[in-house]
Amino acid sequence: MKTIITEEMRFRYKVVKYAIKHNNNTKAARRYHTSRQQVQRWRKKFDGTIQSLANKSRRPHSHPNEHTQEELDLIREKHRYHRHEGLAQVYRKLKESGYTRTYDSMCRQIRKMKLNTPKKQRSYPKTNYQKEPATYPGECVQIDIKFVPKECIGFASNHSRYYQITAIDEYTRKRYAELVSENSTYTTSEFLKRLEEKMGFKIKVVQTDNGSEFVNDSDKTTKKSRFQNQLKRMGIEHKRTRPYSPWQNGIVERSHRIDNEFFYSKRRFKSFEEMEKAFKRYHNRYNNIARKILGFKTPNEVVEEYFSKDAA
Repeated sequence: MKTIITEEMRFRYKVVKYAIKHNNNTKAARRYHTSRQQVQRWRKKFDGTIQSLANKSRRPHSHPNEHTQEELDLIREKHRYHRHEGLAQVYRKLKESGYTRTYDSMCRQIRKMKLNTPKKQRSYPKTNYQKEPATYPGECVQIDIKFVPKECIGFASNHSRYYQITAIDEYTRKRYAELVSENSTYTTSEFLKRLEEKMGFKIKVVQTDNGSEFVNDSDKTTKKSRFQNQLKRMGIEHKRTRPYSPWQNGIVERSHRIDNEFFYSKRRFKSFEEMEKAFKRYHNRYNNIARKILGFKTPNEVVEEYFSKDAA
């Protein structure tokens, strides 16, 4: 690293050169209004270059509370195997292996070891939208549909598309998802019929965007869609996000981004049955991954804990 030459270093250089010329530290100290001991220290550091007179780092070489090599190796190992599931899951696995430091300490060491990948730039500006947090399971469940990328389909699909319907509870972050071959109000309404049973609790509000698979176009008809009628039969309130505001359904949108990054982009399937089987295995794992926002618990653990409290 290149040393920047400062005015202070130039001053020290003059003092040292004068002291060497006259071979007298006291005379140099009087002339330049400093102490004899300081001149002596500068002369001891001086090796003929002005860079040698720069201030050295005062950082200690060791600290009694610093991470041991065993702890660093453990962080590397758990990060290697669980980083795709998030840092909260990495921390959870470290705690299970006897790690006693805080979450922030772990993150600091990961940054120092440069194990984390750089963040992607936002594709849209920040918003001031503030969402009220849910207070119990089923208070609000976000639902959205994702197109299955064509790149992962390695079988003859006869130009048909596949879709992933996903529902996430805001309080517990528990998720239920299905793969379907049709994007319509029929598939979303059928999905609703199985949703409460799969989630394991009663749902009060369902939040969706304004896609045609959820609601009818108000410019064409005033009739309720099949999806909305199914919600009414089940006694569930329907909440719609503002147009062109995907961040209002941000929890389910983020989960779709994670699916694309860690599931679809890494595979190429030879049949729909193979894709469905792999997706079910991946989805079952999702509800057993610890989340920082849940206090390093898994969605299934939060659901269990909430209803065991009620039972008590």
